[in-house]
Amino acid sequence: MAAADVFTRYGFKKASMQDIADAAMMSRAALYLHFRNKDDLFRSLMQWHHGEALKAAEAALASEKPFLVRLEAALTDFTTVLFGPVRASTHGQELFEANMALASDTMAATSTRLRSLMENALTEAVSRGEISLSATGLSAATLTDLLYVCLDGIKKASNGLDGLNGRLSALMRLLGAATCA
Repeated sequence: MAAADVFTRYGFKKASMQDIADAAMMSRAALYLHFRNKDDLFRSLMQWHHGEALKAAEAALASEKPFLVRLEAALTDFTTVLFGPVRASTHGQELFEANMALASDTMAATSTRLRSLMENALTEAVSRGEISLSATGLSAATLTDLLYVCLDGIKKASNGLDGLNGRLSALMRLLGAATCA
């Protein structure tokens, strides 16, 4: 998407509607037919981007692979789609701040949906006998909350996707040891 490339390259503040129009090979006037301003365009881009990250997680969870492989793939795919472009940009912090300012409701909805996907997947894995929560003494809802908080901490503590994915893999090994059926 042309706008994503422009924001990644220039950051939110320096990117202009003209830069985006040029990258999209359209006139600035045509761009304004679709978006009121740069904030509106960025917000729409974030809604699309968050949706793509959720689709990636849903697809991974729908596979026929073992549960822990599915869950790790879902979280890895989600974080790669959602954070990859931001982490690759020298303007990552600025883009993150723009996302917080302009699309915090989208972020909250994405968080709620990801938690729901995780809890449903855990509940289904328990009912299929793929994992057992009895040794942990936790409900699927509580475990989902812990996993989400861990994911958030891993995201904040990792300098790149490799570090993030490595820590996520370690978390899944720990989960596997705690929940083996």
